[in-house]
Amino acid sequence: MNSWFTSLPDKVLDNKVLKRLGRYFKLDLRYFIQNYFYLASAQVVTLGCGLLLSVAFARLLPKETFGQYSFIFAILAMATITTLPGMGTAIVQAVARGYDRVFIEGTKKRFKWSILGVAALLAIGTYYFLTGSILLGKCFIAASLLFPLAQNFETYNSFLAGKKLFGKSARYRIVVQLVSVTATLLVVYFTRNLILIVIATLVSTSLLRGYYFLVTAKSIHSQSNDETAISFGKHLSLMDVFGRIVTEADRVIVGILLGFANLAVYSIARTIPRGLQTFESPIARLALPKLAELSKEKAYSAVRKRYLYLVLFAAVASGILIVISPYVVTFLYTQKYEASILYMQILLVGLVFSIPTQIFNKALFPAQAEVGKLYRFRLIRPSVRLVLLVTLGLKLGLLGIVLAVVLTDLFSMVYALKLAGFSRVVE
Repeated sequence: MNSWFTSLPDKVLDNKVLKRLGRYFKLDLRYFIQNYFYLASAQVVTLGCGLLLSVAFARLLPKETFGQYSFIFAILAMATITTLPGMGTAIVQAVARGYDRVFIEGTKKRFKWSILGVAALLAIGTYYFLTGSILLGKCFIAASLLFPLAQNFETYNSFLAGKKLFGKSARYRIVVQLVSVTATLLVVYFTRNLILIVIATLVSTSLLRGYYFLVTAKSIHSQSNDETAISFGKHLSLMDVFGRIVTEADRVIVGILLGFANLAVYSIARTIPRGLQTFESPIARLALPKLAELSKEKAYSAVRKRYLYLVLFAAVASGILIVISPYVVTFLYTQKYEASILYMQILLVGLVFSIPTQIFNKALFPAQAEVGKLYRFRLIRPSVRLVLLVTLGLKLGLLGIVLAVVLTDLFSMVYALKLAGFSRVVE
């Protein structure tokens, strides 16, 4: 099975039709199809695991507990701003240019800065503990101790992407997902204990990512370092601080203002749309090292010619899922979560805007080190999102939160096109 996974049959990749299509689109289709297969396989497993976990939570746990779990991991996602998340992109870019040592030095920087995240999570846990929410307090305190290990070791994926070893990266991701979800499901089934569920998720993730980090670190041959890459990683992280906080603000706002039961309904509604949004990541990850090798003019030209194909792909996927979502929700989550159907359908519309936009945010601008454009996009986009979440959420409740997310995706697409000078694409 390993040999089948790590290389698609040559008769599939080397046929005449693909070669002609490659010449027509001026793309290395062998590179994109083979490596997209690897990365998409990992994303399919991730989506499947996320669905399985949400189904288990919906069927085995009360809405309140499900909502609390979602709330905790939304806060943890916000705390990742202290781990210099932009360092991953910087590592990909540097490793693609032969500076392998950036992988180690970048990871060290992430661990150093993540101490701030530990302190923040401890403070949140202490607050809930002292204000009477003992269960949430204990969960946050436990999570703070495992937070750096669970987050920082994932840089091995960036190193492998820089080396274009997408098959190996996909295998590692799949194993981490399967083990983590299995551990979490077992604890959910046998204990129904929220603290143990949180610990099981973080411990299993930490152990696997730590192991793969050590394995990857041993494969480094070049000790060349690039301090400018470390600096670029810090810049990317700094410009992403506000964005990462606001990205998870929807769940936090719902949990605080509308209650954990409503958060459970919203979490179901966003499961499939957010899962499908992750398919933008393989496209961007494949494009990043390729675009980094091109001149600015050629990189922009390459994206301009292919952007509308991404829009078409997202529109088709979104349309199909909008039609079948009522049957999917009631089948997987029972009638208890019937209220999630409309919210899911609205969020699926946002995929038409959000998936294509990431070719700019996660590939084109980072590959060309367009720091100014990245700063503007990653500051203005979350600002618009936050204003819409608060104003529409207060006026329309859960429906307002959903509409705010979709309107932000539409704005992001238009703004990214404007920054790239592609405004005539949407005229």
